[in-house]
Amino acid sequence: MAEDERYRIQVLSRAFSVLDAFDEDRPHMRLDELHRRTAIPKPTLLRIVRTLELERFLVRDDGRYTLGARILTLAHNYLGKTSLPRLAEPHFRRLARTHGLSISLAVLDEIEVVYLAVENPKLELGLQGDLGKRHPAHATAVGKVLLAALDHATLHHRLDGRTLTALTPNTHTDLAALLGELDLVRRQGHAVDDEERGIGIRCVAVPIRDAGGSVMAAMSCAGPTPRCPPESVPRLVAALGEVADEISAQIGFRTVPLP
Repeated sequence: MAEDERYRIQVLSRAFSVLDAFDEDRPHMRLDELHRRTAIPKPTLLRIVRTLELERFLVRDDGRYTLGARILTLAHNYLGKTSLPRLAEPHFRRLARTHGLSISLAVLDEIEVVYLAVENPKLELGLQGDLGKRHPAHATAVGKVLLAALDHATLHHRLDGRTLTALTPNTHTDLAALLGELDLVRRQGHAVDDEERGIGIRCVAVPIRDAGGSVMAAMSCAGPTPRCPPESVPRLVAALGEVADEISAQIGFRTVPLP
């Protein structure tokens, strides 16, 4: 690889690190804070930040930086080209009305899940939040469905050596125990988050498949444990499974091959 190409890759990687440093807890940061978060040398960081500001990926106000409108434009462009949230929307509204629970659609990004659609998020006591929210995959029902769909090598590559953060006392923090549950998820075709992401919240999730049969996303229903007791899980799995099958069929997946 040529030296100038390596340099460009390094600059891009650092730019992505700067953008990725912003989150819900740190929506605004000064240059010193960005330096501590990214460990990028200050002269280099300043050049990157100025370029990102020029391209409207960052906005500066009173010496603090925040993500700019260009990020929102890219997100809208991505979601606009992604038919899955649009296909899911009417189904999610119906499920939310029928069961009085929060309905979500998520995809996997390494070892985190990213929510593409959320209906009735307030019913999860604010734990899920808005579109684009991320959560550790190991602590969520949608995440366990998506992790279980990975092949053995990919799964271990992503999880081996990782710290499984405990969000509640019920969160899996032992890799062997998590892998055992993922085996169960593969066999039964659904996953349950039993107060693993937040105390008082139970969640059930099932996969959505693309035309080739691969798991491309997961959908879930969740709510306070009194509204979502253990005995309701089979009923919710059936309801979710029916909708997931409908959405998968719209994408092109067929459980029975064409003659």
